[in-house]
Amino acid sequence: MAKRAIYLTLLVIPLMVSTGFSQDGLALMKVEAGARPAGMGGAFVAINGDPNASFYNPAGAGFTDKFITSVGHNTYWENIRLETIFFASNGTKNTWIHGGIRYATVSDMEFRLVPSAEPDSYFSLYDVSFKGGLARRIGQKLVVGVSLGWFIEKIDIYRGSVFNIDLGAIYEIKPGMTFGASATNIGSDISLSVSSQPGTTPISIPTTYRFGGALQHDWGLGAVDLVFVDDDAHLHVGVEREMHELFDLRAGYMFGYDSKNLSAGVSFKQRKLTIDYAFVPYSNSLGTAHLFNLTFIL
Repeated sequence: MAKRAIYLTLLVIPLMVSTGFSQDGLALMKVEAGARPAGMGGAFVAINGDPNASFYNPAGAGFTDKFITSVGHNTYWENIRLETIFFASNGTKNTWIHGGIRYATVSDMEFRLVPSAEPDSYFSLYDVSFKGGLARRIGQKLVVGVSLGWFIEKIDIYRGSVFNIDLGAIYEIKPGMTFGASATNIGSDISLSVSSQPGTTPISIPTTYRFGGALQHDWGLGAVDLVFVDDDAHLHVGVEREMHELFDLRAGYMFGYDSKNLSAGVSFKQRKLTIDYAFVPYSNSLGTAHLFNLTFIL
């Protein structure tokens, strides 16, 4: 339990030192956005038509011919919760709209001024992201997208917010084969503050660059992404196969991370409703993350 608490602190809680925090803020906003993408190892930058795709690429709302919304509930380890809602809808003939809200919280974090058996107090953390944007077809094979967003982070009594923007494109090389690229969470640093006290030193937001491809074939869907985040490069691969018209299986692998690699998932489809589930096992005694999504077509 002690080891798990240490890793949780390193992963999601900026260390409070005098009036400063660590240089890595909004850590919970890096977590996979939905059960389907997570089940495919987060290899999703070249996939379109899924409302959760806008988290990875704002052009991902392209080719949606109806209003689709996806509501997610994700639990990570013991006291981390992530709620999401994304939507995508066709606008004019060559334009789509999309948006989403992500709310992440960590509860009952222990605070100590000096090492002790019992904490001095408890505090909570939450991260919130609001985003909305457009995707537009240019020519016959290219879709470009943009999202405008607002991040809010609160740790105990400290709070800050920052504007951010996402840019992306998906190019159809040939039917069933796409290439995608995106730059997400572009913006200035965030500073946390409390009334009547100096603010923290600037904290970097999780700017992420993705490049990848996807191939839809008779056997199913395969995808590969190269992801750059926190000055590191990671390779994500994922596959999805329809086992029955009502049942899909998927799996993924994420290379280059300290505590995660394999992921898997399943979905059940019934008319206009899809239920997705994914699990992501973590090493270093962190346990397993469980993700659930309900997707509706209206």
